[in-house]
Amino acid sequence: MLEDDQQQAQLVKGWLEEIGHQVTHRDNGTDFLAACRREPFDLAILDWELPDQTGVDVLTMLRQSYKQTLPVLFATQRDNEEDVVNALSAGADDYLVKPLRQKELSARLAALSRRAGIDTPAERLQLGPIEIDTQAIQARVDGELVKLTQKEFDVAVLFMRNIGKVLSREYLLRQVWGVDAALNTRTVDVHVSKVRRCLGINPDMGFCITTIYQHGYRLEAINS
Repeated sequence: MLEDDQQQAQLVKGWLEEIGHQVTHRDNGTDFLAACRREPFDLAILDWELPDQTGVDVLTMLRQSYKQTLPVLFATQRDNEEDVVNALSAGADDYLVKPLRQKELSARLAALSRRAGIDTPAERLQLGPIEIDTQAIQARVDGELVKLTQKEFDVAVLFMRNIGKVLSREYLLRQVWGVDAALNTRTVDVHVSKVRRCLGINPDMGFCITTIYQHGYRLEAINS
């Protein structure tokens, strides 16, 4: 991933690592191209505006010198038609305009992987009768499909991946909504309550989502 905004890079890196990708990040074109010479990467995400050159310049060199077939996704704030055409003409396989959305980014990379014949990471999470398939984006309880919105599903996945850990409201906002504090934290509370209810997480199951005062929430086992 080539991205000079450190906060954006850490956000996207976290998203991708959650679904099983290993991510190498560089914040300038020179270091990015050097990394591509040294290592065999499966996918690349490029920003446009960089401290030393443009993303299109990097892509041109990438295609000419190093990686002819590497799938490349542009992720940039530049949204006019000419920029899109220039990036695609230079060899980009897809183009996304910031702000990025977690599920859309994941889906675009999965599509690029399929076209390139790359195996995409799949993950199945289980907690008692609850089963979550992150690739199919499905949640089941006792084998029965449970209807969740995309945001509710994302919240459920975070809890299932972090059993026993306290997840702050700020962390949930950042990971699910992609913002630091732009939404009222009441939004998080409503979604957590819905996940708890829809998945039947209660003492009878042996697990609960506990509210940690002034901190957030924790999915934990109940000691018998």
